[in-house]
Amino acid sequence: MTHHDSLHEFLNILFSTPSEKAGALVAASMISSPLWLQSIQPVSDVAAVFAPILGCTYLSMQIGFKVWDRFIKRGL
Repeated sequence: MTHHDSLHEFLNILFSTPSEKAGALVAASMISSPLWLQSIQPVSDVAAVFAPILGCTYLSMQIGFKVWDRFIKRGL
């Protein structure tokens, strides 16, 4: 058994369920965030501009589809 195998087995014992593995991944990301956070800052700035526009577009489409289904398609 190699060192890698024993570490993998140990981690499987600590984090056995998918939710435990996801929680550990989120925690590790938060701990290491000072290392990578600045590299995604430009993407975050662009997303902050376009997210409200995309959200309004999506919501308008959902309302439009619902109105279409309810009144026009069904003939009410």
